[in-house]
Amino acid sequence: MAGQQMQDPPPLVSVLIPARNAANTLWETLSSLRAQSFKDFAVVLVDDASSDDTRAIGEHFVEYFPKGRFQILQGPGKGISAALNLGLAAIQSPLVARLDADDLSEPLRLERQLRIMDRNPDWLLCGTEVSVIDADGQVIDQMECPKSSVEIRKRLYEKCCLHHPTIMFRRDIVTAVGGYRSQFDGAEDYDLYLRLLEVGKIGALNERLVRYRLHPGQVTASIGRPYRLVADMALLAAIARFHGEEEPAFTKETLATDLGHALRAEIKQRGFTFLSPKVARHVAHRIKKSNAGMERLKGLLFAQNAKARNYKEAAKALLV
Repeated sequence: MAGQQMQDPPPLVSVLIPARNAANTLWETLSSLRAQSFKDFAVVLVDDASSDDTRAIGEHFVEYFPKGRFQILQGPGKGISAALNLGLAAIQSPLVARLDADDLSEPLRLERQLRIMDRNPDWLLCGTEVSVIDADGQVIDQMECPKSSVEIRKRLYEKCCLHHPTIMFRRDIVTAVGGYRSQFDGAEDYDLYLRLLEVGKIGALNERLVRYRLHPGQVTASIGRPYRLVADMALLAAIARFHGEEEPAFTKETLATDLGHALRAEIKQRGFTFLSPKVARHVAHRIKKSNAGMERLKGLLFAQNAKARNYKEAAKALLV
């Protein structure tokens, strides 16, 4: 129409990167995106209240991408879920690839994931395996994940088995299920996967397409690993939703106690129908580490397993 400019269509995929004080690694991370074999993508970098040169590094890379294909947002500094949701709200691409500001994408990553998502239109999300690197970028290990949607569904109802910086997902579906939830920060990815399972399939590629950096400052290295307790609550919340019940309430300050109450209620109400004995025992171990009362829970674990003639798990329950 005369007098109106035609707006360019959004790229097929946008890479969403939350970053807080990531100046030491962000340059390498963004350089890995410049080396992608697939070029029709944008980058949304959420500078989440950094006090170092994170934003300045991001601004340096703007000129290396087509106009409008590299966006820097100022995050609220209220945690990773808030930062991710801010980025999601700005993205128009049908597909979103996650990457952390200290990890690296292999050159074929976007190409491979786009191809498998196109071949599997019923997949809502696709992960990959990872190469583990140290602070200096040297490969020191590798981490696998289940591949088929059937195996992933089974494993996710036991523990988080997908690596967050590897995922690519359909933006409209993630938005429809509510995006990321801040109360599950630390296990926000696991909570999202469990909610996506309620509306569709999740798959993964049998390729190491991301280099995942291990260093002392990351959430999973926190003393006491509190994210484990949040992940356990995410699982119990998913089971409650499956039965049309309200999710168990919790706060970060009373999480161990709240988790203990939720687990005892789950075992009393449904036994191990949706919570395997092994998972229940592992949850109990983590509750114990947080100094929550355990005697009643041990009795329930033992009684339920003995009743099911699962004597091996019954014996292990006594050792919790």
